[in-house]
Amino acid sequence: MVYEAEPDKISFFKQYFSVIILIANIIVFIWQIMDPRGHMHIEAAFVPSEFFAGKKLWTLITSMFMHGDIVHIVMNMWFFIVITDNCEHAMGHLLYIFTYFISGLCGSLLYALSIVIIPVWGPILADIPSLGASGAIFGLMAVYAILYSENKFNILSGIGMRKVSAGVFIVMYFIAEMTYAFYSLFDPFGVGQTAHFAHVGGFIGGAIIASIFKAVKGTSYISKKK
Repeated sequence: MVYEAEPDKISFFKQYFSVIILIANIIVFIWQIMDPRGHMHIEAAFVPSEFFAGKKLWTLITSMFMHGDIVHIVMNMWFFIVITDNCEHAMGHLLYIFTYFISGLCGSLLYALSIVIIPVWGPILADIPSLGASGAIFGLMAVYAILYSENKFNILSGIGMRKVSAGVFIVMYFIAEMTYAFYSLFDPFGVGQTAHFAHVGGFIGGAIIASIFKAVKGTSYISKKK
């Protein structure tokens, strides 16, 4: 469990696109579990082989709002709620939603490209559907780490709650994802069923946009009216 250690007085409900994204993910998940076939509407998920064939390109978007099970959506939406209000407040509504979707697209595209270079298993993995908001959320993690690196997170560990720097936590998380991603090139089934390259791609996309934003705006976003 992770949450901000100190209240920042940024209202989540004033971050309109954040609220819309949260509601959209919940509605889509309800739609998934109501699939009469019991397949969670997997036809709307992103499949690399279909992408390279130029088919169902719309799944690049729909897959960003889908989840595999209740644990998947709860974990994603929990961390989304923790970081998204700061990101949208700092960047403004339009740049925020642009960053969210670009990060999600970068995640799916890097995952698809990683399939191409995985020896032996690549053709098999290319037919496996990928879904989840993780790529987009990792993009927001990069934004948060760059714009609010000094913020503190409370993290539940084996010895209780620990307070750590948001920047340190997110960078360490990203390094772990990078490690899993590169390991998956050689043993794709040894890291579970997670598309780690989608996380890496989303993070890189968000980091590029956040870096440009901060270079242009400096720290003026910190003093914005809350």
